[in-house]
Amino acid sequence: MRRIPRYWTLPLAVAVLAAGAACSGNSPKTEDVEDAGPVSLKLGTADDDGKPGGLAIVQFVEQVRTLSGGKLLVYPVWEAAGHDVRQWDQGVARMLKDRKLDLAMIPSRAWDTEGVTSLRALSAPFLVTSDALADKIVTSKDLSAELMAGLTEDGATGLALMPEGLRHPFSFGPALVSPAAFQGKVIRAAKSDLGDATVRALGGKPDDLVGDAFGAGVRDGTLGGAETGFVLSDALPVPGIATANVTFTTKMNTLVANSALLGELSPENQAVLRNAAAATLQWVLSHRATESAYAAAYCNRGGKIVTATPANLQALDQAVQPLYGELEQDPNTKAMIDRIRTLKKSVQAPPTGTATPC
Repeated sequence: MRRIPRYWTLPLAVAVLAAGAACSGNSPKTEDVEDAGPVSLKLGTADDDGKPGGLAIVQFVEQVRTLSGGKLLVYPVWEAAGHDVRQWDQGVARMLKDRKLDLAMIPSRAWDTEGVTSLRALSAPFLVTSDALADKIVTSKDLSAELMAGLTEDGATGLALMPEGLRHPFSFGPALVSPAAFQGKVIRAAKSDLGDATVRALGGKPDDLVGDAFGAGVRDGTLGGAETGFVLSDALPVPGIATANVTFTTKMNTLVANSALLGELSPENQAVLRNAAAATLQWVLSHRATESAYAAAYCNRGGKIVTATPANLQALDQAVQPLYGELEQDPNTKAMIDRIRTLKKSVQAPPTGTATPC
């Protein structure tokens, strides 16, 4: 039996029962005839039901069922693009575009390979470096709406942005604390044009290895590290050395609908989806644990946490500056980066928002 990690404090059993209630109908169908029975929609994700994004989906399923009085049902499609496939997030995005899915939960980082540029500011290196800042971004309705506005270019409509966790370098050898430490190392990272460019700017070689290849790379020494978060670190083949104060970005999930499908729904059902997304965002914000708690659990599993020196942090920041030059050639991206920088000055991360070395 597969173990379900306890990422948030709400008992998963309650959420799973809710999902089961929502998924007990016939095959999914779209809205076409009034009073023809419940409208059924498929929501795809690259995650399974034990990941943070999966738990948010289970909550969204229940919110939709409750708010619609059972007249609108959402069916999760776990690992929608397949198990152990590369470009797993992009696979889900393409299924949504092709209407093989009605809804999807897709990390914001993934959209840049699909021609969506409005979300790139969220993945700008070393910009969104605290849960507190991420929370401020997703709860600023005008900012989150502008960030998701470009999704329409790929036939999607954003319903909500949901934060997941900070992303750090985890090394399977010497700690990744400086550009010199990254030099020539293969770094496992989820596919993203900007994410790949960030790893390259630091001297590494990005690769979205999956399955046996991931573990084999660690065992034979060809894989130097991984870009991930403490919340997902139990999925690493072996515990490594995490650099706590090097935060590439914060993973954000976009909850989206196929735009054409959304337009076919009644105004009432469109409102249900939007209200359920807003309620799910509030659930995510109130039920996730802190960065320090995730880090402590990682240490208890045998992981090690270190910090980079101020000089190394400055060198890392300098290495990625050419990327900002490229990003800011787009006026909209530059405006989003500037707004996030302004927000960052007003936000102070609490002590529990920082991992402690171990």
